[in-house]
Amino acid sequence: MKKILLLLIGVLFTLSVSGQNDPSEINYGAVNTVTQVGDTLSVEFKYTKKDGAGATLLQFDFEYNNKLMSYHDISWKTPSGASKARNNWSGYKFNPKSNTSESDMDAQYIWWKDEAGNNSYSTSADWSIERLTVQTSSAYTDGDQIIVYRFIIKDKFGTNYSSWDNILKVNWANYKESDGTQIQVGRPTSDIDLNGLEGGNAGSVTLNLSSKALDDNISDGTDYSYEIKNSAGDVVTTGNFDSGGQAVVSQGALENDVTYNVSVSIDNSKDYLDGVVTVADLALVFAEAIGAGSGPSGGSTTFDYYIQDIIADVVGDSDGVDFQDSYEILAHLQGVTSGNSNRISKKGSVYELSGIKETYGDYSNNTVTFANSFTPTDSDQSSKTINVSHGLKGDVNFSHSYEPSVSGGAKSSTSTSQARSSMAFGAKYSQTETANIDLVSSINEDGLVVFDTGNTMTNFSNIVEAGKVRVGSFDQNFDATVKQGTPYKLIFTPLETLENTSGLISFRVKEGVKADGTQIKFNIQ
Repeated sequence: MKKILLLLIGVLFTLSVSGQNDPSEINYGAVNTVTQVGDTLSVEFKYTKKDGAGATLLQFDFEYNNKLMSYHDISWKTPSGASKARNNWSGYKFNPKSNTSESDMDAQYIWWKDEAGNNSYSTSADWSIERLTVQTSSAYTDGDQIIVYRFIIKDKFGTNYSSWDNILKVNWANYKESDGTQIQVGRPTSDIDLNGLEGGNAGSVTLNLSSKALDDNISDGTDYSYEIKNSAGDVVTTGNFDSGGQAVVSQGALENDVTYNVSVSIDNSKDYLDGVVTVADLALVFAEAIGAGSGPSGGSTTFDYYIQDIIADVVGDSDGVDFQDSYEILAHLQGVTSGNSNRISKKGSVYELSGIKETYGDYSNNTVTFANSFTPTDSDQSSKTINVSHGLKGDVNFSHSYEPSVSGGAKSSTSTSQARSSMAFGAKYSQTETANIDLVSSINEDGLVVFDTGNTMTNFSNIVEAGKVRVGSFDQNFDATVKQGTPYKLIFTPLETLENTSGLISFRVKEGVKADGTQIKFNIQ
């Protein structure tokens, strides 16, 4: 594919970029700054005159990486009346002469013209060849521009290249004076490099979900979904987590150096959501409402985390945690529908919190934060792994929600109750105990509930719907415990003649709580 221009004799010629002191070099470089994928890069070639007559014939050959940039257009900077030509071939790369400096432009030219034959270029899909020829009657003078090329910077994602280094270099040069004298030409050893560009396909971005319900195998990762929006609030992509709580955002969905917001949602049709808010949460909210802190003056808190103020505000009035919130939870546990609009998470209706795990529940400037923004970058691959956390309103003891790990989200021990400050940090939310409940059944004719829990306990029972009964007790002073013995008797009236009661009753929520907040899980015997 050799194109030869026959010349009589050689002369001495130089080409350089302004600022170079060595006139024997052919320099080329960017004349503008590109910052991101899609920008237009302008590359200029300039002539620097050596002693003697100026060059009237300029010919040089260069190659550029067509996977990292694409040709846009050119602007010739030639003298009036000059003859000029541009040739280009895609899919080729120059093979420089071995044992000869690649910076010796006229030696490489002779190699191409007289020595290499068909071996001067080889096929290479990643590279394109450009060849420029200019002949003029008026010799070029020192500092004259020859031509400006413009290229569009392409995304390197999906290529075999990890950077935009060495994307363009001159292969050889042939310059002559008007009498045919060959000009010796060199070139700098470095080629055009572009570093630190922004944008481009971010590739695969991984989301890792943290949730207590997921950790304890209460839920499955596929119960959760994610939604990612851009800064304008437009939905960019959505998807579901796998069973282990991980999601890989498909390649091409996100771009580098763009800030996105991610939110996590749970499928609200799941039965286990009816067990999110229990008597353990009621105890915590009630203790906070009555100000059961470390001293009698009030103003203290029984919570470990600032986020609990948000989770426990089930009324949604932003008035802090008070008796209205504890009443709503108590009503919920008894199956009573309140006239107030509340935010208690349950099957069919969930109120969710989500955010970046590392800052989830942080507290600054009197505000609990749920930062959910992330920015994938090409320079930091760790930015493409995003840890997200999920929580539910009303879940004050974190039985189904992520318990914050950020130190800025913890309340100081001086403002919390003495009972809790003597415990390990966050211990009462991770500690559980088990206890047995004996179930004895017999056939009777009357139907009612009989309590024998102790004189100071507040008992409640309610038929929530056909076939479902809620029974429980709660000491509002956190002093008394349920009396040992047979605290509850549920008496049913058979609708048909029964021989025994096997299989007639199943239990869904079986839970208690100690005064210090420790959750008790009951085993039905």
